Amino acid sequence: MLLQSVFLSLALAAEAKAKLFAPVLTGPYKVGTTVLELVDDSRQDPLAPTASTRDLVVSLFYPTEKNVKNCTLAPQFPPGTAALLDVVINGNGLAEMITTRSCLGSPMARPDLPLLLLGPGLGTTRLFHSDMAGEIASHGWNVVTVDHPYDSLVVEYPNGRLVFASDSPLANKTGDDAVLLQFLDARVKDMQFVLDSLSNSSVTSRIPGLGYPTSASKSNNHNFHKSKLITDKVGVFGHSFGGAAALQLLKDDKRFHVGADLDGGVYGTVVQEGTDLPFLFIRAPSHTHITDPTWAKAWPNLRGFKREYSVNGTLHGSFTDLPIFRDLVGSDVLGEYGPQTGTIAGSRVLAIETALLGALFDRFLKDHGGALLDGKGLSCYPEVTRHEN
Repeated sequence: MLLQSVFLSLALAAEAKAKLFAPVLTGPYKVGTTVLELVDDSRQDPLAPTASTRDLVVSLFYPTEKNVKNCTLAPQFPPGTAALLDVVINGNGLAEMITTRSCLGSPMARPDLPLLLLGPGLGTTRLFHSDMAGEIASHGWNVVTVDHPYDSLVVEYPNGRLVFASDSPLANKTGDDAVLLQFLDARVKDMQFVLDSLSNSSVTSRIPGLGYPTSASKSNNHNFHKSKLITDKVGVFGHSFGGAAALQLLKDDKRFHVGADLDGGVYGTVVQEGTDLPFLFIRAPSHTHITDPTWAKAWPNLRGFKREYSVNGTLHGSFTDLPIFRDLVGSDVLGEYGPQTGTIAGSRVLAIETALLGALFDRFLKDHGGALLDGKGLSCYPEVTRHEN
């Protein structure tokens, strides 16, 4: 009997270790997620090694039904990406164990809520922002994370096909300003195409809860909507190079109404020409207008509402989900990513990002709130310093 108890305990322990969970969502909404492949037949891929159309993968995170049945929490990484990352970080299977707090394939409940587009850093992946996107969505937003093929570290398509940044003929050439601008142009067009696609009923009908129900969702008795997403006035933000694309989009496309940059330099025509639209910078303390001359050039040309905050304990990689992974598996296991995470806890930097970004998007997309941007309640975040430049 004792031996059976020991084996049972071991079995339960093994099952418990089968998944490593991201922090519990703090917003009032339960969150669903789904993945879409979006093919731009009108555009040749400018970064691909051979002639092909531009083929994107995006993830959506959105408020779902409060009592959704059969919630299967989505893995952080699909199988091929997890296997690749385990090689990079010597994870020995850990990457496939990391699990988000978003319900895979559950229906979108609030298509009437504003839309936010999120871009990753150059050479990384949208999957490094799934926990961030889920947390923000839990506070009442529809969030879309976008991968950029042959720019993102790896893009895994729904059929399992993998595309690697290293396959691009432009790989390792982004030190050349002209090449960097080529990557920026591809990203801007990608984001515009994603927004175009989310205005198309043939695309939105593939989002659970919109359009026509699948047989699986019929069995869950979901309610279905034919409502359109709000695509004429959206927010855009990103980490690193994703932040640069966000700022450029404010200049290039009037549908992008407000933006934010998470510790990224800025490039493109917007640096000199500027914008009248609201923009927010959140950065590491070591990343300043002195160390980054692109900010020094762009800042005076931001003519609308603007704010800049630094967060103590952060480094460049802190503004991704990497601090969450570090807290789950340890800094040493993350290999080259470990030293980029800073000392701040993953759940804490997530709370700070959600508060600042939520205040920004509340004020300019929901037309209320945003008092944190005026300093009210900022004392609750002693790690945060507002800067005047």
